[in-house]
Amino acid sequence: MKAWWLPIAGATMFAINPSGQSAPDERMRIPARPDPNDTAGPARTAQGVLIETSSNLGSGIGAELTGDYREAVMLLTRAIEEEHDAMKLALARRFRGLSYKHLGRRDDALHDFLEVIRLQPQLDLGYYNAGVIYNLQGRYKDAIDMMTRSIQLQKDNRGLARRRSERGNAYFHLGDFKRAHADFVAAVRLDPRDPDVVNNVAWFRATCPEARFRNGKEAVELATRASTLENWKDADGIDTLAAAYAEIGNFAEAERYQQKAMALLAEDEALRPKFRERLAQYRAKQPVRQEISRG
Repeated sequence: MKAWWLPIAGATMFAINPSGQSAPDERMRIPARPDPNDTAGPARTAQGVLIETSSNLGSGIGAELTGDYREAVMLLTRAIEEEHDAMKLALARRFRGLSYKHLGRRDDALHDFLEVIRLQPQLDLGYYNAGVIYNLQGRYKDAIDMMTRSIQLQKDNRGLARRRSERGNAYFHLGDFKRAHADFVAAVRLDPRDPDVVNNVAWFRATCPEARFRNGKEAVELATRASTLENWKDADGIDTLAAAYAEIGNFAEAERYQQKAMALLAEDEALRPKFRERLAQYRAKQPVRQEISRG
C-alpha cells in the first residue's frame, strides 16, 4: 500500500504529494502561489509521520493538493473524527483549513489553523496560515502577531521571505511604513524570484502614502519582474505595474496595463470594481495611494 512521509524538520511542517507540486497558499491581496514550506522531497529520516494514501487523511491531503477542495473538506473532516494522533490531527486541520480558504470560508479556515497551533504550538505553519487569514480579514495587528511568531519558529530561511512579506503587508496597512519597508527589503533579498514577494514590494514602492518610501522607477522594475515570473498571466501583478507607471507619471502606460489586468479577471471577480476604479484614476491623471486601516 502506498504511503507518504510527512517529515518534521525542526519546527517546520512539510507536506508531500506524489507529483512534487505544493499546496497553493494565499497572500493578502489575492490568492498566492505555493509557499516554499509546503513541499519536501521523499523523507530520508525516520523522524516524521507516515500516512497511507488510501486513508481519509492521505486522500484528503491529496485532494487539497490537486485543487479538489470540497472533496478535501469531506475527507479531512472524516479524518479529524477518526484520528487520535496529535500530529495527524494537526495535518488534517491544516489541509482542511487550506481547503476552506480556497472555498472562501475564511472563518472556518481560521478556526482550523488556530487548532493547528493548539495541537502543535511549536510548528510555524499554523501561525503562518492564521496570519494570512488575519491579513485577508483586515485584522492586521493579529496578522503581525501571528507572522512574528511564525518567523521566530523558523529554523532556516525556507519560506521566510513569504512570512516577512506578509508581515510587511500588515505593517503597511496599519501605516507603520518604516517596519513595512524593513520587512519588504528583507523579503525580496531572501527570495528575489518569488513573484508574490516581489509584487508586494513593488506595490509598496508605487503606492505608499509617505513620499520618502515611494520609488516609481524601482516599482516599475519590480512589477515587471513579478509579471515576467508569472508569464504575464497574473492580473494582480499587472495591476501593480499599472500603479507603478502612474507613480512615474506615465498614465498612458498605466491605463494600458490596467486594461490588461482587467482582461484577465472573470466578469464576477470581486476585484473588478477596484480595478475599474483605478483605471478611472489613471484616466484622470491620478496615482494610487494605499488606504490605511485603523485596525
